[in-house]
Amino acid sequence: MGTLSLATGIAEWTHDDVHHRAPVLTRPVGLRRIGRDYEVVVKGQTHVNASLVRAIAEQFGVRLVPRELLELVRGTDAFLPQAVFDRVRSETARIPGFTVSARAVVSSFGDVADAMLRDATRLDHPMLRALAGDPSAVVALERASGGPGEATKDSRPDRPAPDRRDPATDRLLLDADGEQERVVDAIAAGGSLVVDAMPGTGLTQTVVNAIGTLVADGRRVLVVSPRSASLRAIRMRFRAIGLDGLALTPRTLRRDAIAAISRNERAAKPDVGEIDDALVRLRHVLADYRAAMTRPDPVLGVTVVETLDELARLELGDRPPSTTARLDRTAIEALAAGRDEVAMQLREVGTLGQFRYGPDDSPWYGVAFESTEDANLAQRTARELADGEVADVVEEAQRLVGRTRLRSAETFAELGIYLRLLLDIRETLDRFKPEVFDRSLAELIQATAPRRDAGDMTSARKRQLRQLARDYVRPGVTVPDLHENLQLVQRQRILWQRYVTDGSTPTVPTGIAESRAEHRAVAERLRIVDGPLVEAGAPSLIDVPLDELQERLDELAAESEVLDNLVERLRITERLHGLGLEPLLVDLADRHVPADELAAELELAWWQSVLEDLLERDKSLLNANTRVLTRLEGDFRLVDQAHTEASAAQLAWQLAEEWKIALVDHEEQAGELRQLLRRAGLSSARLAAQAGAVSEPLTHVWLTTPYDVPLVSDAIEFDTVVLVDAAAVSLPEVVGAIRRGRQLVAFGDPVTQFPSPFSIAVRTTGDGVGPEEGLSEDEVRESVAASAYAKLAALVPEHRLTHSYRAGGEDLAELVNRRFYEGRIRSMPWAGTFLGFPSLSYSFVEGGSGMPDPVSGAVDSTDAEVTRVVELVIDHAIHRPRESLMVVSASPRHALRVQQAVYSAASKRAELAPFFTEERGEPFISTTIERSTAQSRDRVILSVGYGRTPHGRVLSDFGVLGTAMGERALAVAMTRARRSLVIVSSIRPGEMDPSRMSRGTLGLAQILGEAEQQLALPERTSEDAAPMLLDLARRLEDFGMRVELDHRGRIPLAAAYGGRAIAIDTDGTDADVIGDVEPTLRESLRLRPELLKRLGWYYLRVHSFELFANPDAVARRVATALQVPLPSESTALPASGRRGEVAGSTGIGAVELSEADELAASEEALARASRPHLPRAEPDARREPDERREDDGQREPDDDGH
Repeated sequence: MGTLSLATGIAEWTHDDVHHRAPVLTRPVGLRRIGRDYEVVVKGQTHVNASLVRAIAEQFGVRLVPRELLELVRGTDAFLPQAVFDRVRSETARIPGFTVSARAVVSSFGDVADAMLRDATRLDHPMLRALAGDPSAVVALERASGGPGEATKDSRPDRPAPDRRDPATDRLLLDADGEQERVVDAIAAGGSLVVDAMPGTGLTQTVVNAIGTLVADGRRVLVVSPRSASLRAIRMRFRAIGLDGLALTPRTLRRDAIAAISRNERAAKPDVGEIDDALVRLRHVLADYRAAMTRPDPVLGVTVVETLDELARLELGDRPPSTTARLDRTAIEALAAGRDEVAMQLREVGTLGQFRYGPDDSPWYGVAFESTEDANLAQRTARELADGEVADVVEEAQRLVGRTRLRSAETFAELGIYLRLLLDIRETLDRFKPEVFDRSLAELIQATAPRRDAGDMTSARKRQLRQLARDYVRPGVTVPDLHENLQLVQRQRILWQRYVTDGSTPTVPTGIAESRAEHRAVAERLRIVDGPLVEAGAPSLIDVPLDELQERLDELAAESEVLDNLVERLRITERLHGLGLEPLLVDLADRHVPADELAAELELAWWQSVLEDLLERDKSLLNANTRVLTRLEGDFRLVDQAHTEASAAQLAWQLAEEWKIALVDHEEQAGELRQLLRRAGLSSARLAAQAGAVSEPLTHVWLTTPYDVPLVSDAIEFDTVVLVDAAAVSLPEVVGAIRRGRQLVAFGDPVTQFPSPFSIAVRTTGDGVGPEEGLSEDEVRESVAASAYAKLAALVPEHRLTHSYRAGGEDLAELVNRRFYEGRIRSMPWAGTFLGFPSLSYSFVEGGSGMPDPVSGAVDSTDAEVTRVVELVIDHAIHRPRESLMVVSASPRHALRVQQAVYSAASKRAELAPFFTEERGEPFISTTIERSTAQSRDRVILSVGYGRTPHGRVLSDFGVLGTAMGERALAVAMTRARRSLVIVSSIRPGEMDPSRMSRGTLGLAQILGEAEQQLALPERTSEDAAPMLLDLARRLEDFGMRVELDHRGRIPLAAAYGGRAIAIDTDGTDADVIGDVEPTLRESLRLRPELLKRLGWYYLRVHSFELFANPDAVARRVATALQVPLPSESTALPASGRRGEVAGSTGIGAVELSEADELAASEEALARASRPHLPRAEPDARREPDERREDDGQREPDDDGH
């Protein structure tokens, strides 16, 4: 509420023994500091004091006409318009003692109560009835908006997730995180709600985004806040994105309407078709990839990220497994559960010696026997055969065969064929003459065949050939079946021709029968040994070359432990084979893996097989091609930013089109509007009455304080009323606003905001406490419970904004969060704290003593403390002039003394003048805690302002901190700094007596104690860290960097070297570090990296596949970014063994272009044309890493710290 005015003409009179004094004319003014002086800046128009007009009318029945008095003002240029004063004197001449003096006074004048009372007469509104306790209204409200309590995350289940929405429906004017988007969605859904907006969580941009969404839907919005700073911040945001004039205020209505018309006339339709199409395609690929990374397999129940982590965990062991065996899908599914039992079986069979030998170590490997007796028989037989039995038989048989024209036999089986052939030929020669083998017997066989098989051979020819066949029979020998015998001879002849070295006639040496019998006996014994070997996949012994057979038999006959416990091992291995583990069993045996390492080998085989199966089945994983993925993410950042920046232009074009249509549809009102805008003093009532329809496109958004709500005409209907800073205002103050809208949304921070009495009177420095400081504990509780926010929260759902974007360090943020917000704020770490720059410091002032004040009894504003604060302020002006600064004190007198002393010191140093005198959004001020509620600065000096007596006593008076409001005042003081807070005190925490302290003072003592001790925040242990990040952290430590895993729960891996710090993200930790189950692509790929860079971090996003496949390359990239001296590329890092290869990963090898590659290539030109590449902000290693002053898109320079 702006009450500072220039009053001209002072009227005085007495009524009912009460003396009255009031200005005749008022005109708003502002004060601007010029060095050590102030300049009065006249603003706005001159007004007749309504309180004066109302008072003399009520008390004396005298009616002053403001319009007539203002006409007299316009007719003169005099600073003191005597004509006006004379008219007032004339009209009040009959009032005894009424005088008007021609004086000019600058003071605080405010008159809002009467107008607010008149405005609050129409109270028939559903929300007001519910607030009054009407049961039917409460039930209706719960049905429409949901009951009280914390709201569910998805208030609009019918609305697609942000990454799946049509970009045409995504009309956010500013960047927003997932939490803020859900609040905007809930508001757009139409239900009433409250939003707990904690410090730094982006209240202003959430309000702006909500307004933009509502306006795009054609709804009219009234925004009400008791703090002008909050309204200014909203206007500044609209102006910054090209929507100047979108938000109107009753007192600047004419100017705002003209600005809106100018904007409509300039608006051009943005061409966003290609951008939106590109955004849809990129969202689709990236969202599918991210979903595939974290989506559990329906049968196996594991995700890709979990698989990579488990594989990395296995490699971090002292003796990592190294199997290359892979399991098929059936085996993978069979082992999805119960692998511990399978591992026990592996260990059992390994202990029994199953993997002590492999296929190359014993010929008995893998051979199965029904019993131990069978195994013993086979080995005993092998020993006997090797002990000369086979050799003797082979030697004798080879000797006999050597006497024939047959070539030498190559195998034992072939030798048996020779012996059988020779024995058969001998029997044939006993019946036939040797000439029978000279030529083919085919015709003879046909001639002797039965008639049905004789074919077309003539009878004569048959008789001739039959006679020839009988001629081959030896004399005196009878051959019962000549046809069959001739067939047998033909087969023998063919075999002979196959094995003989020339075409000689068969001859049969003597002794063949005996040799054949011996061969058959040995063959039978070989089968005893050979059978199990052949079943196991080994070649048969009878097919082994004869020159190798003896060696093979010797191997089988040798002593071997392979056959020990064979049956027991066989029982287990058969079960393992049934599970599909044969490839693993073979690999384990090949490498002779010890029993205590078998479980890890099983895990590696299963997890690696799972990974390859998932990659093969799900094409959304892009074949683990991180090169393409990096390009797609880069293009998404550019396209998404271009899309967001185009939203304001789209809304401007939409409003411009509405304006053009209104001009055509309401042509008669267009002229009325033109006339209204030509005259000063345009009111909302006249605008609505004379040009309501044509001006509707200009009046979608109204901004005002509760005290100016009566200036908004009832003829203007609002769809939504937004109460900003609702916890700082009482319910009666906003009744006029509530009744104007169908939907009510309240933003507030119940911790730092509370309704409090206020005074518009000018107070002197020695006035002591303000009106709110005399409240009791019960009155404070009642005041807090009576806030508009508290009343509404008891009826409607409550949403929360918890993600803080302030660039402060963890020490300050953690203290504030823990002490005042129960750990609900999720703030991002500042690189400066990680590098050793504290954001919370304590400066004790030596010699901070003085005499107690004779009135208050407090030792107020010691000289030593004033001097120390001035030193800190001057140091800031010298070293950090680009950062804003504020001094806050619990003592009004101390705040004033510091202000005077600072300007006195600065006046002696010309180089400091710009910091203190130049126009800036956040000028230096020294103020009290109470007056700092609506202020925030980059850096704040909290000077307690009270000291000790000369005898060292500490008195209990600490200003507002010693009152019932003390704890809330302390919360306000501790949350004014966005980046750094210095607490200056002349009293050590140990010198305060807890028995004499209020809760606020006790809290101050505890905070001073923590600041004095500089307690280090506990670092997270690496026990539960992601294995891949743990591996990377070890590699970075080997390079000499300082690392911390899961830094403050917000950065998966932080590393520092030489005054530089880097934050490392992975695509598998987005949900954890952002604090959202489903973070949006915008949040994880663009907003988070940008914020971390603004907080002084170098930033690196690593994909899980790349980190898994090539951690050494990632470590070297980090080292290069931080300018760490690197060893040669050939130097091996001891952190971990080599990783298994992942198809498509960077550095693995050539990869064919896929659809994703083609998409990345097609989007690249568009993305880069949409927005130029923004260089990464790099911190200066010589200074604190965030000394760059940048607007982070989440920062609100004029608000209360939200």
